[in-house]
Amino acid sequence: MRYILLLFVFMVHQTAIMAQSQSFDYMDIFDLQMVANPVISPDGSTIVYVRNQFDIMDDRRYTNLWRIDFDGSNHRALTSGKSNYSAPVWSPQGDRIAFVSGKEGRSQIFVTRAEKGESYSITNLMNSPSNIRWSPDGTQLLFSKNVSYSRPSIASIPSAPSGASWAPAPVVIEHARYRTDGNPGFVEESYRQLFVVSSEGGAPRQITEGNYNHGNASWTPDGNSIVYTADKTGMEDLDPNNAQIYEMDLESGESIQLTNKRGPHNQLSLSPDGNFLAYVGYEDEFKGYQQSQLFVMQRDGSGLQKLSGELDVDIQSPVWSHDNQFLYFRYDEEGVSKVGKIDLNGQHTEVARDLGSPTIGRPYGGGAFSVADNQRVAYPVVSADRPAELAVFDTETAQHRVLTGINDALFKAKKVGKTEEIWVESSVDGSKIHSWIITPPDFDPSGSYPLVLEIHGGPYQNYGPRFTPELQLMASQGYIVLYTNPRGSTSYGTDFASYINFNYPSDDYHDLMDAVEEVANREYVDGNRLYITGGSGGGVLTAWAIGKTDRFNAAVVSKPVINWYSFVMAADIYPFFTRYWFQSMPWENPEEYHQRSPLRLVGNVNTPTMLLTGELDYRTPMSESEQYYNALKLRGVDAALVRIPEAPHNIVSRPSNLIRKVGYITGWFDRYH
Repeated sequence: MRYILLLFVFMVHQTAIMAQSQSFDYMDIFDLQMVANPVISPDGSTIVYVRNQFDIMDDRRYTNLWRIDFDGSNHRALTSGKSNYSAPVWSPQGDRIAFVSGKEGRSQIFVTRAEKGESYSITNLMNSPSNIRWSPDGTQLLFSKNVSYSRPSIASIPSAPSGASWAPAPVVIEHARYRTDGNPGFVEESYRQLFVVSSEGGAPRQITEGNYNHGNASWTPDGNSIVYTADKTGMEDLDPNNAQIYEMDLESGESIQLTNKRGPHNQLSLSPDGNFLAYVGYEDEFKGYQQSQLFVMQRDGSGLQKLSGELDVDIQSPVWSHDNQFLYFRYDEEGVSKVGKIDLNGQHTEVARDLGSPTIGRPYGGGAFSVADNQRVAYPVVSADRPAELAVFDTETAQHRVLTGINDALFKAKKVGKTEEIWVESSVDGSKIHSWIITPPDFDPSGSYPLVLEIHGGPYQNYGPRFTPELQLMASQGYIVLYTNPRGSTSYGTDFASYINFNYPSDDYHDLMDAVEEVANREYVDGNRLYITGGSGGGVLTAWAIGKTDRFNAAVVSKPVINWYSFVMAADIYPFFTRYWFQSMPWENPEEYHQRSPLRLVGNVNTPTMLLTGELDYRTPMSESEQYYNALKLRGVDAALVRIPEAPHNIVSRPSNLIRKVGYITGWFDRYH
């Protein structure tokens, strides 16, 4: 009997060891849970956050609201079920929480009591609400939603006789933005208007009008006015980035324009005393990359100053401290997302770091944060080997704590690849290029592994040491994954990012190749098995690279731009690309577009190449991938075109498509070992 008991204990122990040794794999995506959008109560005692999880049967992401005390106790769900609950906002009194949910069909505004957790809908809207803001006294909610606009009919046509079967009616388009990425049909013409509704429910009242979009709305402290942004020139679709700031008196409905220089004026934040307005913007020079700065002015528009003049980072999401003395903000620095704090003299400090977003894709920056009246901070924290959890910062003790461990059980049984940070010297000018390597979960330094270079998109974006299911899955298939921030990447200052303005692709290609050669020379890398892939801007650089070198055994070009001339005439946000990424319209200077197009180099390509794009991608439309595939076939290059049905530009918006994406990429590479 004793022998049997010992044998049983031994077997359980061995089973546990085996479970711990399993690598993170495809189906584990459905077990991940991620923290996002935490909001802390005004008194700093309680946090509500959005928990993201995935359903294997529906192949969907679902979100629910959870609450937890600042000390980590009383952690429980506020909502449950297969719906999406988002955008929680505390009332100023801290007794209620408003949020958006589609549990009744269309998205509506709900209110729940903070203690009881019982929720009720207060709207019955046809279009989804956003930008919810409580009035200072807690009696009303301000929000925005789209309102349709119908143009007069062009033609007067008789109707079909009763019982007749005529051809479908034509679709008539007159507005500029008639396509949006991921939308299978055409977008009706509509404009974002502002509304107020009682926090107890009832019919909402529309408080703005006009054929232009209203946004960034906030109440003034007395509750008698709101501040908002709008571009009232009527040219917003064709000339973006020019919204101005206005203040509206709610009783009279009259608006006063507070700014008069060209925008953008984004992410408004009104100080608690109502005296100052902060916003994010820049002096528009019509370039692809322009660093977002923090501006502060008197509420009447006077006394404008650039508060972040000494900070060479992009400022996002400014929030005033309760005492009106500081502004908190989010920024990325050297591939790490952070919360900063700046006073009215421009003196700044780092408050928190390693913010993360609930992505199952690649390691991009992001993450929302929230600040209480007592300056306690809540934020999602991420590491290279764990998804986002909830963390807090206590100003009084200057301590950071991670409150949740919602993925602990999963990662006790799973191993992920180790992420190593490296800096590579660029052959162009000696610049330091920030890079990371993910090794397979069962990595043996005495072995020999194939290497994949994975290139980020944007191109004005950054990668960092953030948990990335997509790249971890590549590593779990036995590949060393190299990812890097070549010039053009954000978070390394204006000069580094703006290097590729009207100059893309260019020396960013050399930065990438320098990183490949640095890693390929390591003993555990098989220099004869090198592969390259990237999506969007990374797809551009992948196609560009294989037109410059035969160094790679195979390539996967994901959702690329291949021909800039055709791209800017077909993409959903064509007014932005033509105005900010090029100095001339395509018919004015075709050579400017041709010189930067990977299609120009297709005659040099010998690398077996797969194209992979979503069929509902209107950001980098399928026609771009088709052009390249056709050209490769005409040249006799091994090529495949993978079309992902119903997928937008973000192919991995559904978990199964992440699995397919990685599976096709590594499967293509496996073919050319």
